[in-house]
Amino acid sequence: MKKRWLSALLVLTVAGVGSTTALGEGAIRIFLNGERIVSDLPGSTASSVEEMMNRLGGFTEYDQRSGKMEIIKPTVNVLVLEGIQQSRSKNVVFSNPIKGYSDKDVPRTFNVFVEVDEAPSAKDLRMQIVLIGPDGKEVEQGQTWKHSTQNGNSFYFSEPFVSTKLEQYGTYKVQVQMKTEKFDEYVTVGENSFTVGR
Repeated sequence: MKKRWLSALLVLTVAGVGSTTALGEGAIRIFLNGERIVSDLPGSTASSVEEMMNRLGGFTEYDQRSGKMEIIKPTVNVLVLEGIQQSRSKNVVFSNPIKGYSDKDVPRTFNVFVEVDEAPSAKDLRMQIVLIGPDGKEVEQGQTWKHSTQNGNSFYFSEPFVSTKLEQYGTYKVQVQMKTEKFDEYVTVGENSFTVGR
């Protein structure tokens, strides 16, 4: 299902950029997590496709010589919870998912649990959790997590937010951002949200 809508979205986006491959211009073939999904798009659309995929939470690697563009789209689940504990038997126990708070200007403590599958292969994968306020500005940023995915691309981690002051009414976004040594910018690969106010 994910591959079908992504293929349709890519075709529609590229149709707006340029509908035919110009004479002598190279074509790009697009692969999602190793499976070919789109072929023979104009090479001039490569930067547009890369930008679009970054906005959708994917990483792209484009080889202009061969015309192959590989898209890595991690599957990320984000839970915002009152508490997370790990038992002696290594079981993870969650308590009270947070959907919202009624009042602003009260220090709140909550935990974010992140489960990642199909992460890009990297020696130095970096991740951070960022809390974005209703006005679109950053409220708080968690620590930078480092992980190697050369021997496996599935893992989980959690981050506590302690006494975080939520000063506005509205919807707050908890975003998971990721980058590898091949990319300079963080890409938002997953998010969850909660509201403040009645």
